[in-house]
Amino acid sequence: MSFRSWRHFQFFESIPVRDPKIGSERPFFSDPTLSAVCPLENERLIIAVQSRVLRVVNLKTLETELEFEAYSEGFQVTYLYAVKDTYAVSVAEQVGKPCSLKLWKLDKRPRNEFDSHSVIEVKNGKNTFPLSAIAISKELDCLAVGFVNGRIVLVRGDIVHDRGSKQRIIYEDPNKEPITSLIFDRDNQNCFVSTTSALLLFSTTGRNNGRPDLTLNPESGVDLNCSCASSDGREFICCFTNSIDFYKSTGEKQSLVTDLSMIKRIFAIDKDHLLILSGVQASNNTALHALKSAAPSNRAVIIDIRNKLIVMNSLVSGNVLEIFTMELAGEHSAMLLTSDGIMHKLSEKSISEKLQIVEQKELFQIALDIAQQSKLSALRIEEIRKNYAEHLYKTGSKAAAIDQYLQCLNVTETSEVIAKFGVDSSSSSEDVSNLSFYVFSMIQKGMGTFDHVTLYIISLIKLKDEQGLVHFLNHFSRNGRYLEHEEPEEDWMEDDESYYYSDTNLFDLELILRLLLDSGFALQSYRFARKFSKSPETVVDILIDDLHDPHLALKYTKSLPVDDTLRVLIAFSKKLLELLPNDTNALLIELFTGKYQPTKFKDSSEKDTLHNEKMDHSVFYSYNSFLDFMIGASNSKNPGVDSSVPTYHPPRPALIFTSFIHQPFEFVVFLEACLGSYNEFSGFDHDKQVILTTLYDVYLSLAKDDVKSRQTEWKEKAHAVYQESVKLVKRSQSTNGMMPSEKAAKTVDNSLMMLISQVNDIDLSEEEDDSTSINQKHKFDKADLTYKFEALSSTSDAKTALQFIERYGEQEPNLYSMGLAYFISSKSTMKEIGGETVFKNKVLRKVLDLDLMPLLDVLQILGSTNVATFGLIQETLIDHIRSENQEINNNKKLIESYELELTEKNDKLKSLTEEKTPLQIQLKDQDCNTCHMKIMPPIVFFKCNHVYHQSCLNEEDPSGLDGKHFRCPQCMVDYETTVGMKQSQLDTRNNAELLRMTLDDERNVKDRFEVVTEFIGRGGADSS
Repeated sequence: MSFRSWRHFQFFESIPVRDPKIGSERPFFSDPTLSAVCPLENERLIIAVQSRVLRVVNLKTLETELEFEAYSEGFQVTYLYAVKDTYAVSVAEQVGKPCSLKLWKLDKRPRNEFDSHSVIEVKNGKNTFPLSAIAISKELDCLAVGFVNGRIVLVRGDIVHDRGSKQRIIYEDPNKEPITSLIFDRDNQNCFVSTTSALLLFSTTGRNNGRPDLTLNPESGVDLNCSCASSDGREFICCFTNSIDFYKSTGEKQSLVTDLSMIKRIFAIDKDHLLILSGVQASNNTALHALKSAAPSNRAVIIDIRNKLIVMNSLVSGNVLEIFTMELAGEHSAMLLTSDGIMHKLSEKSISEKLQIVEQKELFQIALDIAQQSKLSALRIEEIRKNYAEHLYKTGSKAAAIDQYLQCLNVTETSEVIAKFGVDSSSSSEDVSNLSFYVFSMIQKGMGTFDHVTLYIISLIKLKDEQGLVHFLNHFSRNGRYLEHEEPEEDWMEDDESYYYSDTNLFDLELILRLLLDSGFALQSYRFARKFSKSPETVVDILIDDLHDPHLALKYTKSLPVDDTLRVLIAFSKKLLELLPNDTNALLIELFTGKYQPTKFKDSSEKDTLHNEKMDHSVFYSYNSFLDFMIGASNSKNPGVDSSVPTYHPPRPALIFTSFIHQPFEFVVFLEACLGSYNEFSGFDHDKQVILTTLYDVYLSLAKDDVKSRQTEWKEKAHAVYQESVKLVKRSQSTNGMMPSEKAAKTVDNSLMMLISQVNDIDLSEEEDDSTSINQKHKFDKADLTYKFEALSSTSDAKTALQFIERYGEQEPNLYSMGLAYFISSKSTMKEIGGETVFKNKVLRKVLDLDLMPLLDVLQILGSTNVATFGLIQETLIDHIRSENQEINNNKKLIESYELELTEKNDKLKSLTEEKTPLQIQLKDQDCNTCHMKIMPPIVFFKCNHVYHQSCLNEEDPSGLDGKHFRCPQCMVDYETTVGMKQSQLDTRNNAELLRMTLDDERNVKDRFEVVTEFIGRGGADSS
């Protein structure tokens, strides 16, 4: 790839550093006699001036720290090299003399040429050819010197400790071509050599007989200063006319194609950056010839070989004397020393500045590469990706933008991305597809929320991507995780219990199901509901109403637990009975008789071959015929009927009764099956009576509505059911009669059958047997009797209602009050029961005699219509007045008798309490009332005429009394009772709040006068 295609940035800036001592007697690096330069630590330079003088200058303190003459007259210092901080190597030449290499220990501050640490002289024949290249190892134990006549001399020894060295010629070029570069590898085991026509590799150990160990390039060499070592010392970098080649000691080669001309120097700044110095093509315009000397003569180009970038392109005036790196002003930089006395500092910009430059040019991929190579924080890299994504979105590369958005989730609001690609009416399919991919990737990474999952499915629906819906179903589990491998359909329900009882909602299932159905994806809607819905009713609803597959709906229902199956059948049994009456009825019978067992569900698009239209809609008139048919139809699969004992408590059949509307024959089959189950397993009597009553109602309805040929049969079945109900009532009465009253259960009530009979114009008296008298004595629930009379009064004739009152009036007197209002409602009703005479004797008199209503209320009812005559009302009033007068007379006589009795008792009490009147005590033939022995003194006589031996009594000594005190044992109980009554009267008289509370009691609202009279009777009104 040519440099022409590389991006150009100015990541480095060239800062000219002028010699602070320029123009002085001792300038630093602007001395025109400067022949060599080398950096030292602490911002110092060692330079060679005036051919043989070495000077150490400090750029920080602007002082010359050291200066001395290193060689004698005639030598020219051409090379300087710093080693181990305190050592410096100088190389000087003089025609006709060996090349002189001196090692200086700078901390000893040498003063002249004789203060060197060690000296090595390298001979090259007659020493007429100048040195062209030199390589010095960091440990100073190996040196290679190359000359322009093609000879290379290798020097090995302990130069640091001045223990001597050995020299040998390792190569002489046969064509006498000059050696242009010598470079040791990292371990100093090999030496890379270049001539003007070849690239060679020599081993620094052992003998090579003047031959290279490896010829790297036999066809092309490099010019002087056009090669260098990589920053890590592992590669030999050579700059050719059209390429830059990188050689390793193994001979491996890599190349970069270039289009630079007039290359003068190459320098490795670091492992990623190369500095290439090339000449500038001068203009041929003679008009500018006068300015030629002032024009720049060099172009400095820094390339980033890692990222294939040109990171600096700058012009440099003057001839470049040396390129090196050093620490200056706290920054490690490359330095270009030019002949005009200026040192150009090539300073790399900060990473933030570089990123700013690249991002301004909207080259975000390069910015990402630079950020990652610089090991910036993950958040900073994500910010670049976010900017990159926004740039891609603006330029229309929306798919690529999504890829970048997915890699910067920590710095991106997902709502913003969703808003850009929003699923609205204006969004294109491409936007929806990109958004779908974005949200799906978040789900895959486990970052998807409730809204994200919902949005993803909506996107698939909008794209009509049925394959995507299938893929989501197969890979998204019910615990909210995305699975790499497809989840088998039979494993969907493995965590049923934990899933159903969890409060986790993975997505808006209700919305998704509605959208799927609206978009025509009924099958996928069913599969979504089956896997993710916690309501089996939802699945069955889709199967019946949308897929129109009642067979599969019934099959799915059979696979559910008992509770779920019951809920489904309560909701959908009516529809299923219309579509598949026999199969549905069979399932209902299994469920409500306790024989239901879930079967394994296998989803299959093929319908059961056993089903056909005729079988599905065959009509049966009894459970026995239905059972025979079902056994025959499923003979191959189920040769026998499972009659095992129920493993669960069957639900009450009444839950499902409403589903059989317009399905009377299926209802008969179901009820007969349930009745048989109750008979077989001895179910609760009350539940059994409900079935009998319902079955009785259905039988009578069919006896009236079915074809004439079967009406008699239905009546006979109704009669049999009624007789069975009568027996059930008898058994219930006898069972309760044998149990304690607190444990007695509610008696079974079959009185509703009578109402059903009335509705269907059936006379129960014809069906009742000798048990009728017993049944009439049966006590029904008062609320039931009230309800049944209301039903009779609205559906039957008045005579039947009157008979009902006569039969059950003693049990529920309130029926007379209800009958009073009913029979007075119209003249036809009054006439139907036999007129006012019958009404008065059988209804009105009962209301008055039983005091069921106040007379005023009775008169209001009688006067509310024009049915009752004035004579009836007059006679009622006269009878009431006579009754009241008779009661008044009786009360007067009773008062007279009470007054006479009270007078007698007062006289007797007065005589007993009179102390002055002597008592006539007859002791003759008297016995002690305790021991029943003959009375012998001392005795104790009580005014109640009881006499005792004193020894037979317990002497009492109550407080506050003097002497002995006895109480009659026989009258003691009456005495205590009297004392208690007196105390109660005192409490009543003193506690007026008790009267107030009693009057406020709701139970006494109707007769507060009775409360007041009782209060007075207890002495509450006595003053003392």
